[in-house]
Amino acid sequence: MISGRYDICGTSCSASKKHAKVSKTEKENGPWNNTTITNQKEITFDESDRRDIHDPHHNGLVITLYIPNHFIRRILIDGGSSFNIILLDALKRMNVPESEIVARSSVLIGFSGETKHTISEIKQPIYIEGVNVVCFCVIDTLSSYNVILGRPWIHEMKVVPSTYHQYVKMPTLWGTVEIMGDQQESKEFYNTSMKSTTIPR
Repeated sequence: MISGRYDICGTSCSASKKHAKVSKTEKENGPWNNTTITNQKEITFDESDRRDIHDPHHNGLVITLYIPNHFIRRILIDGGSSFNIILLDALKRMNVPESEIVARSSVLIGFSGETKHTISEIKQPIYIEGVNVVCFCVIDTLSSYNVILGRPWIHEMKVVPSTYHQYVKMPTLWGTVEIMGDQQESKEFYNTSMKSTTIPR
């Protein structure tokens, strides 16, 4: 659970929108086989969505998405977070100009009450059968994930995530987009995060 104040990203998104033009070559050559689109109007899940799932599992939902000119892996879909979060290290690897990062500090509060200060905010477009400009809080810390997409993104995009099925489904003008989670990657990064918090005896 990550929570904090809601008055974030009140700045113009014009700088981010200029990145919304997607490189067709990069998109076709990237890991886009985890995304499909159907003509279904209702969003439903059934056992057929659980193909290649290894049970038993308690894995989080980790996906890959196209964020300006880059396929970003290790994106956690987290309904327990009241913010969308991106790591500063991920922005650096994306070569995002500092001029697009708005210096503004917010306080994030974790499950046990610990606090973490964000260092800035940024708006970046995410391409999923169209462009959605997403506001992120930027934090400078070590994490197993590059991005956390929380309730602001989930609610705005009417996303229906299922950790059990390891799928994200969402309505668009072109139909229902289905994004398959990477269960193996979720397992690996969960194990890594647990090792880093283990107290040696």
